[in-house]
Amino acid sequence: MRNLILGIIDFFHPPFKKFISLHNFRYLATGGSTFILGNLVYYLAYRFLFHSEEIDIWFFALKRETAALAVDFAIVIPVSFILNKYIIFTHSKLKGRTQLFRFINLQFINILLNFVLLKFFVEILQIYPTISRFIVSVLIAVFSYLYQHYFTFSVKKIGRKD
Repeated sequence: MRNLILGIIDFFHPPFKKFISLHNFRYLATGGSTFILGNLVYYLAYRFLFHSEEIDIWFFALKRETAALAVDFAIVIPVSFILNKYIIFTHSKLKGRTQLFRFINLQFINILLNFVLLKFFVEILQIYPTISRFIVSVLIAVFSYLYQHYFTFSVKKIGRKD
């Protein structure tokens, strides 16, 4: 499966190889696919799954956009980790549980940032929730790439003495 996914991604790399390395292109392609998946899941959950403005779950109520965000994360987080671990950052020598712990840490940060930024865009700036989700996703994507590249799946440089 890994070779099939990489074959498809690598097929589209040649026109861009002067501008972006193969590794970064692969990250962009898998990140882009999870970005699209997340926004699609968010839209479907917001539009078709949750019909009232407040969703009652056990002892608390969530606003419609927050409930859609929870569904989005429940689907996208596992898909994203699998793609990053087994497709993009296979060169990492870190143990899988360390990678998973760091990845989940990033996801908690992302959930918090998404929640705060989504509330800001929807409730303060009065931007439609789906458009707000898209804007927030772009901002979080840049942060996530840097975090994952330099921390979650970090690798010691060859020849470096630590």
